[in-house]
Amino acid sequence: MLIFCEERFRERLTGLVADARFDLVTDEEAGEDLAAVLPDLLAKTADLAILVTETTHSDWASQIDAHNLRYWLVQVGSPSGPELTVPIRQPHRHFLGLDEAGTAYLSQLLDDWRDRDLIRVDCFTFAYRDGLPAEADWVVDTRFLDSPYWDPTMRGRDGRDPELRQLLMAQPGAHQVVERFLPMLIELLPLYQTQRRSVLRLAVGCTGGRHRSVAVAAELVERINQSGQAEARHLDRPPLHLPQSLD
Repeated sequence: MLIFCEERFRERLTGLVADARFDLVTDEEAGEDLAAVLPDLLAKTADLAILVTETTHSDWASQIDAHNLRYWLVQVGSPSGPELTVPIRQPHRHFLGLDEAGTAYLSQLLDDWRDRDLIRVDCFTFAYRDGLPAEADWVVDTRFLDSPYWDPTMRGRDGRDPELRQLLMAQPGAHQVVERFLPMLIELLPLYQTQRRSVLRLAVGCTGGRHRSVAVAAELVERINQSGQAEARHLDRPPLHLPQSLD
């Protein structure tokens, strides 16, 4: 996979590209006429690219469009000022700058966007009292289950505890949500892959994000891996999120 960027972004991107196995091409390497060198570049890689650019280089997007190449557009820079130009298309992500937080989030995006034989399902838990997680693709609400918080013998445990998980999964509705939700999810995974999605994020929530959600998430991860249709993992914390406000 190719990443096109301005030369000034090379230092920030070099380490990320090596980790994610992308090929990096800067404007100095490609020259002013990207269209002239694009066919040779595409012959060496897959039919997918990432464009990391400021609006002053939005002509790159039109040149890539001319080759019917699918790509993700990451725009870097202030959305205001004398050099502001109207972008040809709206970016998938916008960064005011590639600072430490922006670079960490871009690293997560590159990991999301790289090719995989099997789609990966990242499952994580959250507390509804804190609001819905911004990076979730699918959300499962487990608040229909009785909370172990009100049982003094279970309050100090979390959903990874075998006894607590067994008690929760024995409640009415627990297995039903797993049995009915999973077939739909697994059936749709190949369709996500046709849209070049290699990571899907599944958020499982309850009031505090400690008991019910963790137990159901553990069950979902185990069953997804057993299906052989995806690689699932249980994240210790939610994925990084970078607000996309352009103010």
